[in-house]
Amino acid sequence: MSNLIIPQDYARYLPYDMAKDLAQLPEQAQYEFMEEMNSSNRSTLLMYIIHIFSPIPFSLGYVGKWLQQFLFWITFGGLGIWWLIMLITIPEEVREFNRGVARETFRMIAHKYKYAQRSARNNNAYSSDLIRQPEALDLPSFDPTFITLDHLKKGFLFDYNGQTWQVLAEDQFDNNKGESYRIFKAHAGIEEAYFEFKHGSSFKKIFFSKKVNIFQIDPELEEKVRAHQVPPNILYFKGHRFYREESDKGYIFDVTDQRDVTEGFRRQNWLYLNEERDVVLTIEEISPRTLSAFYGKYTDEHHFVDILPGAEA
Repeated sequence: MSNLIIPQDYARYLPYDMAKDLAQLPEQAQYEFMEEMNSSNRSTLLMYIIHIFSPIPFSLGYVGKWLQQFLFWITFGGLGIWWLIMLITIPEEVREFNRGVARETFRMIAHKYKYAQRSARNNNAYSSDLIRQPEALDLPSFDPTFITLDHLKKGFLFDYNGQTWQVLAEDQFDNNKGESYRIFKAHAGIEEAYFEFKHGSSFKKIFFSKKVNIFQIDPELEEKVRAHQVPPNILYFKGHRFYREESDKGYIFDVTDQRDVTEGFRRQNWLYLNEERDVVLTIEEISPRTLSAFYGKYTDEHHFVDILPGAEA
């Protein structure tokens, strides 16, 4: 987010992926975001002053919760108990309100500047060539006593390889064999990673990877794919010799928001394994001819622990 010019105090109210998108907007758009936040955000100090010193406290109304404020009045602050509890909850009430303001402000600014958010899987904008919809997946009902990878969605937290990760987005890939794969984008601090697994399999073989620049693999990779319709049989990267194994075709969908699923995009994926067959490299092409590469390893489901719903889930 090196192009982000607004104060971090404002950026922290946005989800990580929205803050990254805000950094891509022109400076004028970011200044407009800051001005709108200045006029609409709420102050923790002022809410405390209203709550403690106002003859008729309207601190809940100050953060837009007028129904709760009315209940507060008619119950005399829960006979004082509610009033005391709010001394603890006021900071979170302000943060929640400001997060909502930040998100709505971002959407308004992004629409004004005709900024289209990018696919979770691919940072390059591309257009759909056919109107498709993802296959309906039979996902288990959420059980807070037994949370698995099948329950993952945006905002969920999990521990993997000694780090705590948060899910940022989800794609679904439906291939021509009738199989569906769930693909997640997650971050741990400034580190981003992707992981995917086939839906419906009792034993999940998970590909955990990081996106790499295709020109690090081969400066002429794009030209070779365009010329031959497939990448080379052998690729070299990070000291490994990778051999092309298989390919997969189908359609990929951004299903992060189930209420607003994107149309499908053609996707072809080529799988490479090193000589020891323990390191994986994939080359992905999403129409129209947008190439990406992902480098990582296969892992088991039991390495994903402490899965919890996040604030956004």
